[in-house]
Amino acid sequence: MDQDPRALQNEELYRQWRDARADWDIEARKDIDFYLGNHFTADESDELSQRNQAVLTSRPPAFTITPREDSDVQVASLWRTIMGYVWQNSDGDWQIKQAIQDYATTGMGYLYAYIDRESDFGRGDVKFTYLDPFRVYASPSSRDRWFSDSDGLILSTILTGEQAINLYPELAD
Repeated sequence: MDQDPRALQNEELYRQWRDARADWDIEARKDIDFYLGNHFTADESDELSQRNQAVLTSRPPAFTITPREDSDVQVASLWRTIMGYVWQNSDGDWQIKQAIQDYATTGMGYLYAYIDRESDFGRGDVKFTYLDPFRVYASPSSRDRWFSDSDGLILSTILTGEQAINLYPELAD
């Protein structure tokens, strides 16, 4: 079967970007091992407390939207309500805790916004979720710590052959 040249190009780009961050990958996995297997000493705990690095809050955020002019007051109120709804509907407390834990242990934590077309009885909703940092690859040429100057991001999803055919039945042949 002939391979689509676009698929070959995507595969090569993925390999280049994956290989460029191999050192981070190794160190991040060591950090996770430390996080899971070793606890802070009493001195380290005291030092964290002195730095005001406490556990995450158990309350969800309250969104504040400030209008630029008087005519924007109703729109600002609407956006505040929408943001609260998206947070609640996405189980935002859990998603943000996971992204922060990933950031604390690996140095990278991701949130991903998407449209769930099946939600709300088929009417759809905007939601967000955290992403495993080992699935996200940024361009090696990026110099910004938040990847704002990146050529793009690759979200890697590894599927079995059966999963791929279930998602894309036209590939069955």
